Amino acid sequence: MLTIAAVLCLAGGVTGCGKAHPAPPVERNSLILRFFNSMTTADAAAASEQGEKLRQMDNANDYIIKLVTIQQSNAYLQRAQGEINAGNIDKALEILNEGVKTYPGNRDLSRQRGRVRQLRNAKMLLNEMKEAKNSAAMSAALTAASTGLSANMTPKLQAYFNSYKLKIDETAREEAARTATPEPTVNPAKTPPAPEK
Repeated sequence: MLTIAAVLCLAGGVTGCGKAHPAPPVERNSLILRFFNSMTTADAAAASEQGEKLRQMDNANDYIIKLVTIQQSNAYLQRAQGEINAGNIDKALEILNEGVKTYPGNRDLSRQRGRVRQLRNAKMLLNEMKEAKNSAAMSAALTAASTGLSANMTPKLQAYFNSYKLKIDETAREEAARTATPEPTVNPAKTPPAPEK
């Protein structure tokens, strides 16, 4: 009889394992505190991990989902920013590519990856502007640079582009002056000799 009771107990335990039981309130509250503490200390990696656990506990809570998404972005953005500050644009792009691959629905990571891609091309675009020899080449280089760096436009860069436009105008005037055909000089008509008296 004891073995039948043990088997029934075991069977009841096995069938009950398939149900998802909510986390005890103490565990959930502790996780929430750790999550917010990690966000406060800007430890995005820990906050992202804790937030994912929270999301699994309460996947219908839009507020938690938004916070988790922000922390997932921040974890990669912090690492990428460190590489950008060190001048390692390609490494920053690798980190953001990894983030987009891990969290494909995260629009912040995708947007920042686009900005870093533009930043990677900035040096080449600005060099093309410096090396342009005539007003047409200068205009083309400015168009390429202003389009290529549109997501990274800063007041300083905008001021540089504005001064470059003035330089294009000045170069175009100089080119026009060099290629202008001088007007032919008109020789005054000779006065006919006075009639003899």
